[in-house]
Amino acid sequence: MRSWRPKIGLVTVDLRLASRVRRLINEYDADLIHVADPSNLPLDIGALIAKKSEGLVENRGKVLYLEDFNSIEELVEKAVELAITGPDYRMVAVAIDPGKSPGVAYLIDNKLLKTHRYGLIEDLVDDVGRFIERHSEARRKYVIIGSSTSFENVKEILKRLEKKLRDQGVTIIVCDESFTSRGLLPKLKGMSKDEYSALILSLKNLIKLE
Repeated sequence: MRSWRPKIGLVTVDLRLASRVRRLINEYDADLIHVADPSNLPLDIGALIAKKSEGLVENRGKVLYLEDFNSIEELVEKAVELAITGPDYRMVAVAIDPGKSPGVAYLIDNKLLKTHRYGLIEDLVDDVGRFIERHSEARRKYVIIGSSTSFENVKEILKRLEKKLRDQGVTIIVCDESFTSRGLLPKLKGMSKDEYSALILSLKNLIKLE
């Protein structure tokens, strides 16, 4: 997992963009440094977000331009991913605790990208599908579903994910989620019980898959 907060730089004079990026960054347990002048950025940022149209930042290794992405959500995810793993990765995984409000942990090369809690199964399936599609070049792709006491939820999620992820080379694993509520790792601030259970579920199973 990770015990540090990646730093993401944002160079823009667009305050609306800055507000949206800041809101999204909060989902990733990362720090955002927003400046209008790139010379004011610290040296230890892991990725840099900018707008080509503003011309404030020259194209270099860690720069991600808004115009190159389909959405701000995809841009922010890529920035955090770059800060955590660098440009290359081998494995992506999604761990799901299928309770009444399913918790999901998204990981790249065993490093936690983010967790999220869902109210609707449809939203969960759509987000997992987009995540896997954006990381189609990964050599290994796993979806791990805990077999909770709410087995109807498990069956419904499994059915929808099998349909969504067909022909994408994803290995789907249904496994025992006993002891996922125990404190093997400290729970991040604001993380729900379901998100924490999904994180522990990933830890228990990805070790076996390495």
